Amino acid sequence: MLQTAYRFITYDTSKMLGILAGIIMSVVLIGMQLGIFTNMTENVQGLALKYSDYVWVISQKTQSAMQLQAIDVRVGRQLQSIPGVQRVYPLVLASGSAKSPNGSKSALTFQLIGVQPPRYVGAATRYAPGTNLDDLMNEGAVILDRSAIPTMDSIQVGDHFTINDQRVYVSGLSIGMTGFGSSYAITTLERARKLSGQSTDFVNAYLVAVDTTQATRQEVATRIMTEMGTIRAVLGRELGGDTLRFMLATSNVAVSFGMMVMFALVAGFIIVGLTLYASVNDRIRDYGTIKAIGGSNGLIRRLILTQAVLYAVLGFGIAYGLLMLTRQAMAGGVMEVNYPGWLIGALVGVTLLISVVSSLIALRKITRLEPVQIFRM
Repeated sequence: MLQTAYRFITYDTSKMLGILAGIIMSVVLIGMQLGIFTNMTENVQGLALKYSDYVWVISQKTQSAMQLQAIDVRVGRQLQSIPGVQRVYPLVLASGSAKSPNGSKSALTFQLIGVQPPRYVGAATRYAPGTNLDDLMNEGAVILDRSAIPTMDSIQVGDHFTINDQRVYVSGLSIGMTGFGSSYAITTLERARKLSGQSTDFVNAYLVAVDTTQATRQEVATRIMTEMGTIRAVLGRELGGDTLRFMLATSNVAVSFGMMVMFALVAGFIIVGLTLYASVNDRIRDYGTIKAIGGSNGLIRRLILTQAVLYAVLGFGIAYGLLMLTRQAMAGGVMEVNYPGWLIGALVGVTLLISVVSSLIALRKITRLEPVQIFRM
């Protein structure tokens, strides 16, 4: 059966290439859109996703990890008295615009992250070789993400530039520290306040490390909410989920990506379905001969469905290679592409769906063909 199906699909090379092109185009477009969207949802959750095991103490007005409202520093001192709290780490988050070393305004808007030495909780979790977090103690030191370098006229470690018209220099590079439409710049708590003009009486969040031998993180968060009702305490992953829902509710990003995926899927069905129908129609005498010599409709179905599976395997193999090349080409940039396991599985399902459902269009005509009709063709 497999050999016969292979001969059928290779009989007409032009139609075989047309069907494969439809499958590849549809799968690549769907994979690209969902891959970019997946990366975007991770970037939107930002620091909350990177520090998901901490309890985040934030303002009651905060709806997104990208827009942390100010809270009084006295909250940090009060947190130390809550049972189960191990350590408390302040975090300042502010915006800043940069000018590259040659004086031109950068197209990149920075989210300044101010963290407290020596643990630097709230900063990036990965860094380029040679980056030393303790260098942030030097005057004017900031760490940029590696993806921001092209937009900063290929600035190098040690070069000076300005943030909010104040002179700083690049002390190191982080990896994967990108936000939604912006990039993060890491520095000390005091310097972030100075660069953004924030008061020393406020921070934007406290990251609370929990002593899990005394209580669970959720229990500590509940205690904080109960004893300090003027703030909000949530786990990092919960804040990340709130941030994602806020972005989806306040923008049309999900609708835009969903429409692109739908158009790619419909285009795949149309191209593959019509081309496969034309291919089967061209070979209708052969299928009719099979029925005339005793072949059942079940045999015809298996033959056509086997062809559909072969098309799916060949099409997905090529599309997967193209998707991997795309991911490699976009790696390290602001807009990366991620293909988690569930997405690859979904693309396999989409490929089979396009191939099998499209084959049913042609299958209907063949199964209705009476053996006697072959002699009239």
